[in-house]
Amino acid sequence: MKKVLFATTALVATAGVAAADVSFGGYGRFGAYYQENAADEITLDSRFRLIVTATAESDNGLKFGAQTRVQFDEMEDSYQGNGGFNPVRFWVSTGGLEVSVNHVQGAIEFMPGMYDGSVGLTGLGYANVVYNFGADAYTSGSTGRQGVDVKYSSGAFGAHLSHSFDNAFNGNVSKTALYVSYSMNSYEIAAGFQDSDVAGDTEWALTASGSFGPAKVTLQVADNDGDMKYGLAASGKIGAATEILGYVNHDEAIDDENYGLGVSHSLGGGTSIVGGVASLAGTTRADLGLKFNF
Repeated sequence: MKKVLFATTALVATAGVAAADVSFGGYGRFGAYYQENAADEITLDSRFRLIVTATAESDNGLKFGAQTRVQFDEMEDSYQGNGGFNPVRFWVSTGGLEVSVNHVQGAIEFMPGMYDGSVGLTGLGYANVVYNFGADAYTSGSTGRQGVDVKYSSGAFGAHLSHSFDNAFNGNVSKTALYVSYSMNSYEIAAGFQDSDVAGDTEWALTASGSFGPAKVTLQVADNDGDMKYGLAASGKIGAATEILGYVNHDEAIDDENYGLGVSHSLGGGTSIVGGVASLAGTTRADLGLKFNF
């Protein structure tokens, strides 16, 4: 994360700001993507994501912030050349409490362990995510949902409450979700619940993870409007630079299994070579490429 610091004497004197800065970060990735039985089975795929974060701290210790991101995706048959900034998220925090407004993050989306097992350069469909994206989620582009998030952490306990408004911007659909989590040593468990009238949306989800030396294993379960999805995700280090990741689960909505296996090898300096292979409802996908964080 690169930072450009704005903290002049005049700013501090006139605005009473104890500390303020703007930071720029994100990543770029590019490589080859394969999908079985597609019109073009092998294509080039790339993404550039820039995240802009502005923060300030008042004299009494309140922390204020705003964040937005812009993203450009390119595949062989399409290019998002007008990838604009997504709706800005604003927040204020003190101690372990943070309240944010506008672009909702979504409690189910942010549950610990929900994305464990993600494989490949592109995620290869993210079939490891058991809630099947049937909840509010932070997104790129202009389609992010408007709402409120309240997050709290204290010691081993954590909680996240999210609510999106029933308004035209959100398609006149409101969703309310909550997760609570507890961690102890190398173990963590989280339970999430959601109130939504949208057919197929997640009703509850559970994750439980544990680390055993260089390996981590996560149990993931979700009830997606009566269709259960459940499975295991795992990751492990091989040496200092290589990580192996994988998952397997069953989704009642499609009455089939999903599974994937991936590898990430660090080249140093925030760069890596990443690849994976996955089967989603019987369709094989694979990718391989380079990624750099900044």
